[in-house]
Amino acid sequence: MNGTIKTIVIATSLRDESDAVVCAGADAARAAGARAWLVHAFPPQAIPTGIGSIDSHWVAEQLEWQASEVRAKLAAQARSTGLASLPGFRQEQLFPVLGSPRRAVVDAARTLNADLIVIGAAEGGALKKMLLGSTADGVIRRASCPVLVVRSEMALPPARVEIAVDLSPLSAGVLREGLRVLLALGGSAKQAAALFVLSPIDLRLSPDFTSEQVERFARQELGRLVEANRVGEAPRLELRTGEPREGILAALAETKADLAILGTHGRSGFDRLLLGSVASEVMRLAGCNLLVVPPEASLRHPGAEQVGADWQYVPDEVAAPAPVGA
Repeated sequence: MNGTIKTIVIATSLRDESDAVVCAGADAARAAGARAWLVHAFPPQAIPTGIGSIDSHWVAEQLEWQASEVRAKLAAQARSTGLASLPGFRQEQLFPVLGSPRRAVVDAARTLNADLIVIGAAEGGALKKMLLGSTADGVIRRASCPVLVVRSEMALPPARVEIAVDLSPLSAGVLREGLRVLLALGGSAKQAAALFVLSPIDLRLSPDFTSEQVERFARQELGRLVEANRVGEAPRLELRTGEPREGILAALAETKADLAILGTHGRSGFDRLLLGSVASEVMRLAGCNLLVVPPEASLRHPGAEQVGADWQYVPDEVAAPAPVGA
């Protein structure tokens, strides 16, 4: 084990479509030298009508029977996908859980102290490559560790990786944790780009400087952010201008990215992560696999600090001359 990823939770629906997700999770566990737990959430069996008082022992027996049935299906899927062939794999790593999928997966990950959750983006339907399913969305909003959302065939190690940042302290943690996971999966920072999209609003925030100066400032601060938060080698810098959502999606499409790494925003009072509008739209529309890093994951490592950048403050730059007659 490399020390970064020790435990992986793989969520499965036990449908045929989920085989690809389990294969991706098994490959990730193999690359990281991690233990992988296969999790499936199942609802309680309906109580037959016409039964008066229900014996608690009967209910417990029915739930145990359901769990054993699910466990047998998990074992079959583990064998067919190669998960069961991982070194040291044991039957206890088949994990049937009673409850709704989104909560059961997150609860299992917390119980097992998982370092990574692997889940499918959506299963079934003509739009499965375009939309984020409700289970994946619910897991992302509640997870405390990175979530690998499998939308297409998983290339390991990923050869083309885009890490979206906005130069904030939060995105500094996303960059650092994303690189840790990438290296654990056998990837290299040389194949990754730290992507910052400079919006039209950003360009107008500094009226004393030209657009060219603002772009230069932003690139310098992107370089500072990467240097302060890199893990091993530094990824290349990629600066684009335009609306952030369109800029990120365009970068993913143009580079034919294998993996996009991005973060979420803070926690609300409703026990869920509020996804920023840009992150939410990218997760919904991106055609590649996603590694989503929640705020809790960015500070999991001892000594980690969220050091961002401030490209709007550049003291050694000469402001553009004011127009004549201004």
